[in-house]
Amino acid sequence: MTAARLDTRLAPGRAAFNRGEFFAAHELWEDVWRGLAGDERTLAQGLIQIAAGLHHLQHGRPRPAARLLARGASKLSRAPATTLPVAALLHDVTRLLAALDTPGGDAPDPAAIRF
Repeated sequence: MTAARLDTRLAPGRAAFNRGEFFAAHELWEDVWRGLAGDERTLAQGLIQIAAGLHHLQHGRPRPAARLLARGASKLSRAPATTLPVAALLHDVTRLLAALDTPGGDAPDPAAIRF
């Protein structure tokens, strides 16, 4: 599949993600993920895990959030070329993970993360 076609298929989930509707983004991306293989499947799975992690964070569950965010970031770091802003998302997730790892630190607002 071309990068542009994959980006188009991921667009509805991206819109939900950018509205802070992380569970909806997770579900929309999961529908796409089922039909993918290889590196594209890894990219979609990384997005799904990040969305699920942010959903956990929205609901006050920082430990499962951190685990999913780390797994998702690891997958995105191996993502194929795309026109999506994957590097910017990885940067934001890395900063969020650092904040979650800071003892006594406040958990950042997950809705501030955009993709």
